[in-house]
Amino acid sequence: MSRRTKSPSGVIDAPLDVAAQAKAREEGRPSVRDGRLKTYEPGANVGRFLELLGRRVSRPLAVSLTACVHCGRCAESCHYFLARPDDPTMTPVWKADQIRKIFKRHVDWTGRVAPWWAKAGTPDGDEDLNRLKNVVFGACSACRRCTFNCPMGVDTALLVRFTRGLLTELGIVPEGVFNVSRDQWETGNQMAVTETDFLETIEWMRDDLRAELGPGADIPVDRPDCDILYTINPREIKFDPRSIAHAARIFHAAGASWTLPKWGWDQTNFGLFSGDDALGAYVSRNLYEAAERLRARRIVISECGHGYRSTRWEGYTWSGYDQKLPTESIVAVLRRYLEEGRIVVDPGRNLEPVTFHDSCNIARSGDLVEEPRQVLRRVCADFREMHPNRQENFCCTGGGGLLAMAEYRPLRLEAGKVKAEQLKATEAALVCTMCHNCIDGLGDVIKHYHLPMRVVQVLELVSRALVLPAGS
Repeated sequence: MSRRTKSPSGVIDAPLDVAAQAKAREEGRPSVRDGRLKTYEPGANVGRFLELLGRRVSRPLAVSLTACVHCGRCAESCHYFLARPDDPTMTPVWKADQIRKIFKRHVDWTGRVAPWWAKAGTPDGDEDLNRLKNVVFGACSACRRCTFNCPMGVDTALLVRFTRGLLTELGIVPEGVFNVSRDQWETGNQMAVTETDFLETIEWMRDDLRAELGPGADIPVDRPDCDILYTINPREIKFDPRSIAHAARIFHAAGASWTLPKWGWDQTNFGLFSGDDALGAYVSRNLYEAAERLRARRIVISECGHGYRSTRWEGYTWSGYDQKLPTESIVAVLRRYLEEGRIVVDPGRNLEPVTFHDSCNIARSGDLVEEPRQVLRRVCADFREMHPNRQENFCCTGGGGLLAMAEYRPLRLEAGKVKAEQLKATEAALVCTMCHNCIDGLGDVIKHYHLPMRVVQVLELVSRALVLPAGS
């Protein structure tokens, strides 16, 4: 029988993985590794976890595992702790210590010689591994704000992703992360959109676009020798096709040569969230090979935080693929179009006060901070900053794959109090973001805390401000 418990991190657990894995054993459920089936082995998980830990520790990980001096500076940076300041288990240092103590006991010599002095420890069984799962998946959005404020440079998010990867290898993973990862393995995209659904959605968007702009407007698919291979988030096909329409409208006005690929169009990558480098390599390689197959001259990434980080940075490492083509965000392209005069805009069409939310994987892990502001100041009549901003901005609450983990939603929204206060202080009617994850994360915070504002994207505001030539 499954039962609910409260973990040391204060997270209300899903059913313990002992029960979940028993069910997996009966069904022969696959783990999220290489797309292969792995059978559950009772009692073997701790041994396998420790073996993987010893084999996968890299030099950057070892630095973050040993450099912490427990000064507590990270606590002041974490929205979980700021929302629950009386709970020390919400501090990044406590979360990192849950894997650090195991490293000290089994890898670092100090913990092997004097475990009591090094405060080393070891998991005793599946329940301890399950509690570790609830810490690294459920109580951290891997936003890296603590890393930017750590005097020793400890990368807690790196440790969190590393630990997630060890647990994912064992199948000890939240059901939502498992399901999305499986869909990416099996269908090439995280929402299991079929090729038929993809092409039909593009077709009716193309029809609408031509009704507005004339027969010359297009949303091309698999067109070779274009300047731009445009990659998207599956959410844009399944829930928000307007964002593709906005991009197509702007590309048309700019006279751009562009195409979507029929396969390899998903730029999102749950390998980043689950810690599974093999999945990360598979998804990113699909995209890079699509660009090569179609002989595109650059890869342009639609508005997605972890998609930007995965596609522009991490994916090349995971897949061992040479970065042969310029790889950039659509927002960088929009700024270039404005600077070159390829599109004309009227900020008077965006009169509502607008603030901007810096997405964690774009600002802190991608250093793309000024480009969206340069665009928004051109297309909005009343742009105002929220504070803090840029690399110091707070997470939308939905990062790290948390939107797929329903069991952690209560804690996520509790921690969202910090974001809600930040949004409210701007007195803006619109909060703009360049990330689909942040659309849902911010939307949840706005709804939960009853804020009088809504979420928009950079593409939407540029498309609204776009001045089209007569006859277009």
